[in-house]
Amino acid sequence: AAEGEGGVPGGGSPLLRAAAPKHTFQSTVSLMRNPQGPPLDYSFLEIKVIEELREVMPRTGFRKQPPETIEDETGAQVPNPLRDEWVAPPRDDLQVHGLKLGNNMLASLPPVFNIIIREIMDKPRNLSWIDLSFNQLEEVPQVLASYQMLNVVYLHSNRIRKLNSAKCLTELPSLRSLTLHGNPCEQTKNYRLFCMGMFKTIKSLDFTCVTTIDREKAETFYSRYLRNKERIRNGD
Repeated sequence: AAEGEGGVPGGGSPLLRAAAPKHTFQSTVSLMRNPQGPPLDYSFLEIKVIEELREVMPRTGFRKQPPETIEDETGAQVPNPLRDEWVAPPRDDLQVHGLKLGNNMLASLPPVFNIIIREIMDKPRNLSWIDLSFNQLEEVPQVLASYQMLNVVYLHSNRIRKLNSAKCLTELPSLRSLTLHGNPCEQTKNYRLFCMGMFKTIKSLDFTCVTTIDREKAETFYSRYLRNKERIRNGD
């Protein structure tokens, strides 16, 4: 494959994999000010389109209170069955920062995602990590670039062919952990160097730490790639 175009299943929730935080005065105060609840877990629910989140409750986590009524096939307002299933969070200021959508059948994440997430989360712009692994995505969802707090994005084991479709994620200033292994794009020549060169803020790629030496090699490789690309564009 050509440079810059186009894994192994693994990993889990960053809440399970990460080391326990130190209980310093600052972290405790921060937690009290912004109490973080468990992620909304919609994994393993055979979801095919993102609109289905309106019809199911998460396996775990506290979603936003569903509306009292919904519109049926005829356009009439009918009682919302999710209303009776909804469980209120233990405290009103509990914040949701994570969304699990792994192991479903999603082929895309269209712009309507912005509407759906507002319906299930009180503060969707606080979304800091999302798991979309083991779906049927054919390209990296462009809509993710809208969520500037995202620091963890799991996209492994999908059907993503072109590595350049991930370029939208370079707009995420806080991105620290990214997975793309298990996609056809992993067969891209110099795949790992290209990813590390493109994503200058990540500390982990495909659940493997990005070392200082990795970063230096990637910067050299990616700079050369961009120069060659510019020469080709200019016809040199």
